[in-house]
Amino acid sequence: MFKKLLLVTLAAAALATGCSSGSSSSSGKRDLSEFMYLRGVFTWWDAEPEFQLKKTETTDVYYASAELVADGQPYDFKFADAGWSAGSNCGFKGKEDEVIEIGKRAKVNCSSAFENFKFTPPETGVYNFFIDVTKETPEAYIEKAQ
Repeated sequence: MFKKLLLVTLAAAALATGCSSGSSSSSGKRDLSEFMYLRGVFTWWDAEPEFQLKKTETTDVYYASAELVADGQPYDFKFADAGWSAGSNCGFKGKEDEVIEIGKRAKVNCSSAFENFKFTPPETGVYNFFIDVTKETPEAYIEKAQ
């Protein structure tokens, strides 16, 4: 009985000390470029290598690019890891954050299930999709690529 209790205690201690996959950034947060993707209707919701997040020059701000056609229809998307894991499935936080437009930041909930962002591109082209985790509540925004 003592051995079982000791093993359970050691396992709990190992989990509590942060045995996590992926490294941390200078702020102590996980490096999203190691495991997160831009996923949406334009990726068939798959975690494709070309949509894996990349670091920006700003600490804890990441992005991925997608070429979109401006046909008047919104594109649904979110940021998530390959397994749609709890805590790594990032959609909109509140209904007011569901639709993203150029120049608008939206609050992000990384424990979402079906809260997909919507973006209707004003013109056909390549767009950069950002997730900014510098604040307590992450934010998403989109810019047209140069």
